[in-house]
Amino acid sequence: MNQKLSVGLILFAFLLIIAFSAPYLPFVDSSLEHNVMRKKDDGGYEIPPFSPSDEYLIGSDPNGIDLLSRVLIGTKETLLTILGIAIIRYIFAIPLGLGSFYSTITRRILIVWNRLFSFIPPVFFIIMIVGAPFIVFSNNRALWFIFVIALVEVGRVADLFHQTMVNISKKPYIETGIISGNSSFKMLKNYYWPPLRPYIIVQFFSDLGRILFLIGQLGIVEIYFSVKFVSQLGGAYKPLNTSNIWPTFFAGITKHIWSSPWFPITGTIAIAITIFTFSMISNGLQQYFHEKYNKYEAN
Repeated sequence: MNQKLSVGLILFAFLLIIAFSAPYLPFVDSSLEHNVMRKKDDGGYEIPPFSPSDEYLIGSDPNGIDLLSRVLIGTKETLLTILGIAIIRYIFAIPLGLGSFYSTITRRILIVWNRLFSFIPPVFFIIMIVGAPFIVFSNNRALWFIFVIALVEVGRVADLFHQTMVNISKKPYIETGIISGNSSFKMLKNYYWPPLRPYIIVQFFSDLGRILFLIGQLGIVEIYFSVKFVSQLGGAYKPLNTSNIWPTFFAGITKHIWSSPWFPITGTIAIAITIFTFSMISNGLQQYFHEKYNKYEAN
């Protein structure tokens, strides 16, 4: 029995159920109402973030929004964001990786792309690019973020596919296909693609966890996917987060970890469970395809 795949799929199904049912659950405040002050049992008043209580089961965020409601409603936005990044990344990475195997020019493009974005951590490149004014003040800021995060690591993923193609080309059956007179297209379709496809699927789920970890780092440095600018008394404008994506729970982590630890810890647990889910699916699929391949070889 493939226990890793079973655990991963069960957890993923659970996340999907939460993502689409959260706004309709009776204990979830779908309006995410702000509460700037509440009365304490002793007659006094307190300001947010509110500590866990009967009213706020796991506490509130700094704006007085019920944290349980926010994390559950944010599940859908978080999953759609990392899925969108992964899909865009693979739309570019697969043709680039396969093309670099057949074309010297494409291979050079891949080498330059990979070297450009690999000599420092990707998060620094992302911060520099999304800090451009036309992105910061764009009405499509979230889409720009998704596109930039996707493209930064296209070279890394494409190079993995290229190396896999190189390894496949050393298999004995490839020589058989060449001797049989197959065209490059038929070689790709009948000899390279069948063993490459499982690898792409495994890498895709592995990358979902990697993407979530990466955007978690953006949350720590308070780089938000969507914001609104609020004018301050001094005439300046302050960007305020308008997203419920989980990495935003890390904003101001050095302050909240001491005064209201339930806020960053909630985001950490949600992200950790999701990364674990994708890791189990990836490892489980790898085991599944490996067993399937061994069974095929035995026959």
